[in-house]
Amino acid sequence: MPHAKCATRAKRRPMLAMLAVVCCVPLISLVSPALAAGKDNQRIVELARQEAKQGKFMIMVSSPKAETAHRRIMDAFQKRFDINVNWEWTPLTSTVSAPRVHQQATSGLPVPSAIGGYGYNTYEQWFAKNGLDERVDWVGDFGEMFPKIKAAAVDGVLPEYRGRMLRQWDVQYVMVYNKNLVKPEAVPRSLDDLTKPEWRGRFAMSNNTPPPLDILAVDRGVDAVTELTRKLVANSPRLKPGPPAVVGAIVSGEVAVGVAGYTALAEAQKRRGAPIDWVPLDLMPVGPLFDFMLKGAPQPNLGKLFLAWLVTEGADLQEDLEYMSQFSNDDSATTRAIKALRPDVKQIEVRSLDQLKLSEQASRAIMGVVSGVSGGAAK
Repeated sequence: MPHAKCATRAKRRPMLAMLAVVCCVPLISLVSPALAAGKDNQRIVELARQEAKQGKFMIMVSSPKAETAHRRIMDAFQKRFDINVNWEWTPLTSTVSAPRVHQQATSGLPVPSAIGGYGYNTYEQWFAKNGLDERVDWVGDFGEMFPKIKAAAVDGVLPEYRGRMLRQWDVQYVMVYNKNLVKPEAVPRSLDDLTKPEWRGRFAMSNNTPPPLDILAVDRGVDAVTELTRKLVANSPRLKPGPPAVVGAIVSGEVAVGVAGYTALAEAQKRRGAPIDWVPLDLMPVGPLFDFMLKGAPQPNLGKLFLAWLVTEGADLQEDLEYMSQFSNDDSATTRAIKALRPDVKQIEVRSLDQLKLSEQASRAIMGVVSGVSGGAAK
């Protein structure tokens, strides 16, 4: 073997030891990562460099949220490809960005060159069914450069949306709790537990988004989940405008636990010193979020290169910065923590178009239950 020969010569000829080591290093390690890519990939990199000179690169990916995280990610991206990008990152949630970008696209105004943080339903409603999304051969264009792209573009995406969406990260719903208000052994392991009298008025839930209840419909059906929602509302929850506000109420001590808490949000609060923790649910709903390209994006190659890198080589950095990860990634610290707490955890997510339609039906039914409830506590 070449390495063994090098070692032998080094012993006989000390002066040549360093040269022998260098000779034994695989050639690819002496080449920059960008230059080591395949021909087609290098073409896209060069096109991206040219597009970066044409104006500001507009990113509208909902997470990470923090400006410091954006800078870290963009610094790593630019260093990786030896590219200088004048960028602006607006981390709007999909429910806010979708109508805005849809109006831009249908009015002939510039759209973001990279967009993401969308679930299937919002993506389909605002872009796919209106023919505003762009098809991309993610594996063909980036398979050599990013071996993990297949997991993001094929394995983690419904067949009907392959060649369009990239799976960025998973919202992994768990039971978040305030450690000052409830002991770990008393924390509910099921959303059904929150319908019991002892939890009346002691939990929060979202009144403007249905997850994770709509995801549970995949396992339990629309009728059962609708009935669960009625029971939850009847147990006087503190109603909040979305998951961040639900977790915020737990952090402040307004409530002990909540529906709609998830690992990334909880871990970010723990890092800031919040007195909270979380446990996996008996059935753990998972809501994947996706990135994609729009037709007419001003810098299409730069956008594609950035998103392909973000969901592959950039994935570890996202988890380090804001705990964003995919449950299917066994190397993820979050996945390991979940399985350590509950080795037999059962993951629930949409895995077919029929299940997607089921979750959409459940979403409408859930919001129908909570839409008439307003104020701090449900009546």
